[in-house]
Amino acid sequence: MTPNASKLPPEQDTLDATKHLEEAFAIFYAESQKLEAQQAALQDKINQLSNELQKSNQRLAILLNAIPAGVILLENEVVLLHNPAVLIFLPKLKPGVNFEIPADWLASITPGEYVIAERGVNQRIQKTVQVIRINEGSRSFIQIQDITTNILRHEETQRENRLAAMGRMAAGIAHQFRTPLATALLYASHLCDGEINSDTAKEFADRLRKQLLDLEKLSQDMLRFISNKPNKAVLVNATQIIEDAQASIQFLFKAKEVSLSVSATNINQGNLLVEPKAISNAIVAILENALAVSKANETVSLMATSDRQMLTITISDQGPGIPKEILNSLFEPFATTSANGTGLGLSIAKNTIEAHRGNISAESSKHGAVFKITIPYDQSSLIY
Repeated sequence: MTPNASKLPPEQDTLDATKHLEEAFAIFYAESQKLEAQQAALQDKINQLSNELQKSNQRLAILLNAIPAGVILLENEVVLLHNPAVLIFLPKLKPGVNFEIPADWLASITPGEYVIAERGVNQRIQKTVQVIRINEGSRSFIQIQDITTNILRHEETQRENRLAAMGRMAAGIAHQFRTPLATALLYASHLCDGEINSDTAKEFADRLRKQLLDLEKLSQDMLRFISNKPNKAVLVNATQIIEDAQASIQFLFKAKEVSLSVSATNINQGNLLVEPKAISNAIVAILENALAVSKANETVSLMATSDRQMLTITISDQGPGIPKEILNSLFEPFATTSANGTGLGLSIAKNTIEAHRGNISAESSKHGAVFKITIPYDQSSLIY
């Protein structure tokens, strides 16, 4: 048998090729149908998601428009969108421009707050706005809201609390005034008798003067206690405040042979917008309290630190600590365990610090008492 005898006829080859081609087309058609079905399902899903996204955007737009605070969305510091409320604060703001805090917005003593001066009808209006910024990669979300009413309400609440405290301490005031006043009247009556010699008269006059000075100091302390806010806030270096307080009380520490250790770390990164003497006096009041419970050869420590936003002053002593029964009322008027103290010093210190938007706290440890003061830096003076 020759090799050519095993070959199929040409007609058979053509039939086989046609069959394979038909099978291939059938498979292709079936897969095409599947792909079309999948594409249709995918398109339906895309349309559904698009509709949901559109509805979400509509709801978001309604929500943004309803928010009373101003809202801005930035992309690489460029405004993408904003709600109508922000135009109250930034009337010229529009998408596509770079965002920046206006030059006429003055930084407040609290981080993220700015004071805006506007002209109203026959008067100058000043309001405070709070700017909150959240960064997420190249995008930033900014919220601007007017907090003037909140600040005024806070100040009014503080004033009402002080007035309420004044009412509660009326009996204490009467007691504090009664003793030196009765003593002063006694010395004055002896001086008016004319039956004492000149030396005794001079001694009684000196004692009378001392009692009257004590009364004057008590009345001044009370006036400082009920005062509402700083009189003249100026930009001042934090080091200067601490040095003034240290200079005011250093001689008392030397007289009692108690050491005053002062340390400061990176506190000159900006200035404080405060009434310098008032803050210095508040620090001195706490140092006086620490000195009163310290014994000879003990140490009172004053440590000042900074986290750029806040100045923190920590004062600690080696005394017996703060009794539990007065810890919660430590900063209230006449809350004192000292027989010679009025208890107004710490109350005045608290009012002063809070009037400068700061905070003061105290705690007792096994090593003594620890007082902590925080005061915000003026944001316009920060050094980066």
